[in-house]
Amino acid sequence: MSVYRRVVAYYRPFVGSIGGALLLLLLSVGLNLLKPWPVKYLVDNILTNQSGHYHLPLWHGDLTQIEAIGLVALATVVIHLLWGITNLLNNYWLIDIGLRALLRLRTELYAYLQTLPLRYHDHRRSSDSTFRVAYDSQAIQTFFNRGFVSVLGSLLTLIGAFAVMYSFNPMLSFLSLAVIPFLLAAIYYYAARIRRETAQYQQEESEVFSRASEGLTSIRVVHAFSREDYEVREFSREARESLDANLRLSFTSGMSTMAVSVVMAVGTAGLIYFGALEVMAGRMKIGELWVFINYLAMLYQPLEQLSYTAWSLEGAAAGMQRSFEILDAKNDVADKSDARDAKILSGQIDFKEIEFSYQADAPVLRGIDLSIQPGQTVALVGGTGAGKSTILSLIPRFYDPSKGQVLVDGMDVRDIRKQSLRAQIAMVLQDTLLLNTTIYENIAYGRPGATRKEVEEAAKAAQIHDFIIQQPKGYLAEAGERGVKLSGGQRQRIGIARAFLRNAPILLLDEPTSSLDMETEAEIMGALNTLMKKPTTLIVTHRLSTIHHVDRICVLEGGRIVESGTGVELLARKGVYARLWNAANSGNDKS
Repeated sequence: MSVYRRVVAYYRPFVGSIGGALLLLLLSVGLNLLKPWPVKYLVDNILTNQSGHYHLPLWHGDLTQIEAIGLVALATVVIHLLWGITNLLNNYWLIDIGLRALLRLRTELYAYLQTLPLRYHDHRRSSDSTFRVAYDSQAIQTFFNRGFVSVLGSLLTLIGAFAVMYSFNPMLSFLSLAVIPFLLAAIYYYAARIRRETAQYQQEESEVFSRASEGLTSIRVVHAFSREDYEVREFSREARESLDANLRLSFTSGMSTMAVSVVMAVGTAGLIYFGALEVMAGRMKIGELWVFINYLAMLYQPLEQLSYTAWSLEGAAAGMQRSFEILDAKNDVADKSDARDAKILSGQIDFKEIEFSYQADAPVLRGIDLSIQPGQTVALVGGTGAGKSTILSLIPRFYDPSKGQVLVDGMDVRDIRKQSLRAQIAMVLQDTLLLNTTIYENIAYGRPGATRKEVEEAAKAAQIHDFIIQQPKGYLAEAGERGVKLSGGQRQRIGIARAFLRNAPILLLDEPTSSLDMETEAEIMGALNTLMKKPTTLIVTHRLSTIHHVDRICVLEGGRIVESGTGVELLARKGVYARLWNAANSGNDKS
């Protein structure tokens, strides 16, 4: 489906409003066509009339010359006022329709981005997606207000102006259309260049936005490594490339405008010359020539507008194409059409012959078979890149395995609606992400609709309640962007409070203490041990001392489970786990 047809689909819900706006547009065009007539009547029927009797259309009785001139002036004001009011209402109505279509598109883009799998986001900068939602999407207004509406208004004005001109002088009227082939040639020549250069400019603008966003969100790292000058240089480079792209687009737009203006000027000059000859030959009155020249401007203005509209649409098409690329992205972990909601889960988890790879030629998991009983705590350990976190990601369907099945309570997770499945899973990650809102809302994010008492109980269980109530605003204290107003341990406790509040039958812990000091880690593990008592728990960690006494430990190496058992059993085997244990303890001894 072409970009243009897809844009039209976004305006179908507003057909009724568009119809009303078009009636106003028709009235506006009609009033615009009336503008030259008072001057024509003044020249041909009042200033050149020496009889002493003056009449105006729709006016009964004789008028003095001064009265007639005054009424003509008043009619000019009334026509312009009515046109201005109609045009204002029409523009407001049309802008409202365009903004509602923009709202619909932006909402769809953001909603679809929320549903797309992590694999999609892993390969795309979040700032680029943000730019497409916030800026590229605005092109949908251009399609309507500077596209469809502009074309229709121009065509109505064009037809009306030509009809009036034809009534005065058919020969001059057809002569005025001689510029059309040259105009079409200019449109054709510049359209592809404008679309290409607009797409390039928008891409460069997206790069500027991405560089600024990433530099500012990483400001602590920038300061820590004294890379301010580097970041400024990189931003300046991106901004310069955007400037160059903008200049190229502006030059092309200026050239196209000049080409159209020259064509219009040649046409106008020709009509003035031949029109003057018609007046000299007595075949036209001066007032008629005045009206004819005014309508010539009305004829050429929509022709010129149509050329600009064609280029605007080409530029807008580039922005819409970038927006539609998101909607066209394949969701390879979408819910099946017959997916069902999960009942309350007991927490049984089974991995059957699981294989997975982020890239086709780089397998991460190879033949994973693992069965976890309800209420059991299983730790996944191994070297970096062994596949520990990937196993956790398969349970809530952040990714789907290349081969094999992930089962919860005997059901393939691909047969369960993702929202229903994830509602019964709680997670605590290595770096808890907090929203730029209150501590209360950050905890309640784990279970919308939770009561104040439930939030506070979760905070107490996570050992963060006492800290919160010491803040000037208590639970209404701001966490700051990404939780910058809190320490690492405090952020983790809020993440644990979320998990307590969720009270889910499955708990996934991904390196929940790796970034903390030993004392804070011990405090956090106390809260985690309380949290892990009830649900089925999978914990990924490099800190072997924190999981040595869990129900079972699975050791991964090269994407395979090479050892499985209790901590005591694995140490006795003197295999991979024992080697990791000894290395960890040896490091502690040296410290």
